[in-house]
Amino acid sequence: MSMEDIYHLLRSSHVQAQGIVDTVADPMLVLDEALRVQVASRSFYETFKVDCDDTVGRYIYELGNGQWDIPELRDLLVRVIPKSEAIVNYEVQHDFPELGSRTMLLTARTLRHPNHAGRTLLLTFVDATEQLKRESAHNMLFHELRHRIKNFLAVAQSLARQTMTEGRSAEEYRDAFLGRFSALIQAEELAFAEDRESGLLALIERLLAPYMMGAKTVVIEPGPYVNLPSSTTMTLGLVIHELATNAVKYGA
Repeated sequence: MSMEDIYHLLRSSHVQAQGIVDTVADPMLVLDEALRVQVASRSFYETFKVDCDDTVGRYIYELGNGQWDIPELRDLLVRVIPKSEAIVNYEVQHDFPELGSRTMLLTARTLRHPNHAGRTLLLTFVDATEQLKRESAHNMLFHELRHRIKNFLAVAQSLARQTMTEGRSAEEYRDAFLGRFSALIQAEELAFAEDRESGLLALIERLLAPYMMGAKTVVIEPGPYVNLPSSTTMTLGLVIHELATNAVKYGA
């Protein structure tokens, strides 16, 4: 049942309010014009770990440990009733009893009864704590990605400028640049791999793999594990690539 359905049903005086609000999945309160709780939904009791005696007949700003006693919120609720306005997703961050630190989004709408001049206020609460955490983590990842792309492009641009053109044909320049660029990509992938396998040995093996034509072409002596920060991995990857290509050209 949608909030619009709830709204229309509660306008019918012959329908019991308690039976209606109990069908709502999110916690819900029905307040009178003085902001006194008339009805609370079953989900409200279950979510906030309270009972009827702690809720019905009390002002909203007296509930719990005063989590709704917010001057700005009270002012908004008072203005909602006479003006038939609505509050949508008003954010309340609080250390709730039995729940801990949570972020609740409160939505309030005025219900006008056609048979009399009375007004009722419908309040719904949505626990948005986990959603906001996911959004925050997503934003952090997005900014990190932008930063990484910016750095990667800057390094690639630097490689293009530093790759010598003197005495080289276009094909030789292309091969030299693409070789260094490939090393940069491999180092980047290793530095930011999900398994975080960014050790020195893994970097050397990956970059020297194209040169391991025979069993003794490249010999890597075993040693203790050396962890590499992501920034170091990219720089060292280029160094290893240059050493390998110089060894192929001139011998080592």
